[in-house]
Amino acid sequence: MQRELQYTRVKLDRADGLRRSEDEIKNLWHHTDCRLVPIHNNKNLFDASFKAVFLTVAELSANLFDKSDKTFLGLDGEVPYFSVRCSDAEVTALCEQYPHVSFRDLRSAAATLDADNASVLAYARGLSHWQSVSMYCSRCGGMNALVSAGHAMQCQQCQSQVFPRTDPAVIMLVERKSAEGGNKCLLGRSPAWPAGCYSTLAGFVETGESLEAAVVREVFEESGIVVQDPVYVASQPWPFPQSIMLGYVATAVSSNIVLDQQELANAGWFNADELSHFGEWTDDSEGLKLPRKDSIARYLIDSWVAKQQ
Repeated sequence: MQRELQYTRVKLDRADGLRRSEDEIKNLWHHTDCRLVPIHNNKNLFDASFKAVFLTVAELSANLFDKSDKTFLGLDGEVPYFSVRCSDAEVTALCEQYPHVSFRDLRSAAATLDADNASVLAYARGLSHWQSVSMYCSRCGGMNALVSAGHAMQCQQCQSQVFPRTDPAVIMLVERKSAEGGNKCLLGRSPAWPAGCYSTLAGFVETGESLEAAVVREVFEESGIVVQDPVYVASQPWPFPQSIMLGYVATAVSSNIVLDQQELANAGWFNADELSHFGEWTDDSEGLKLPRKDSIARYLIDSWVAKQQ
């Protein structure tokens, strides 16, 4: 059975109706079982074994996190969850209080994280990033302040509001019948990636464009391959920093690769047997490597390989 996509299992009741009541949010913050998700520079808190660390208000010192920019994430039954963006000074105090914890990039631990916890951390990370890049009003340049328990920003001058942004991006497994028989899929590597790392092609959806049209355009622009019949497979929130990945499989009607070298350093057609000998993205060894196991790119590749058997 195909594994579940990481970051897609946020089981919290987001309780939108509670966000608009300051009194309700205050009561939830002081709930005895309230759980906090600390964020610092888009990193989450982990212990030495890469397990997610959630804290309670009672566990924190009196001068830590006593501030207005906490974000209500939702309810797990009656247990409220909040995320809190930490300053450098707060991180220092926190790590002194709990020497076994540290802030790490979520992707470094995501492959082994419990699906529920990984989803909550990704949710918190995405909101935190949006808040950090939305400090000023795009209309008048005034300062924005958090409202709706962190799910909106309101300008302190013109009172206009903005809401969390998610950029749609298509990501596609392109397949074709090879001349010698069997199927092959198209993988490429960005110039910015570590040596040997290959993945599916992807790109952002442009204004006035359907998702299917974006699949066809992006594949052709990056690789020169013409595709048809994009079929939707699955989606994945990807808060690195603020995307939703929309996964497709598409059929190639051409095979000659012509690279856009600003987008791809290399690309090639691979069969399932060849992919079975690829290493992992985080390997130190030489050779070709597949994308991280927490990504929808890997999900699409593994699903395709399974169908070839």
